[in-house]
Amino acid sequence: MGTIDGLPPLREVIRTHDLVAKRQLGQNFLLDLNLTAKIARSAGDLSGYDVLEVGPGPGGLTRGLLVEGARHVLA
Repeated sequence: MGTIDGLPPLREVIRTHDLVAKRQLGQNFLLDLNLTAKIARSAGDLSGYDVLEVGPGPGGLTRGLLVEGARHVLA
């Protein structure tokens, strides 16, 4: 997976903002950037598309969507 320069590691984002996934609500943080890239790729060619991401958490999937070519991601 490519990288987005200047962004801190996801674990640092979680720590800095005191984020906590509420498992009883089915929340999980995807920290494996290889997995989030695979999920983003499964959406097909994102080039030129705007994407609405609901419940972005610390931004793992957001990063994957951007790296895979989404024009804009609103999270």
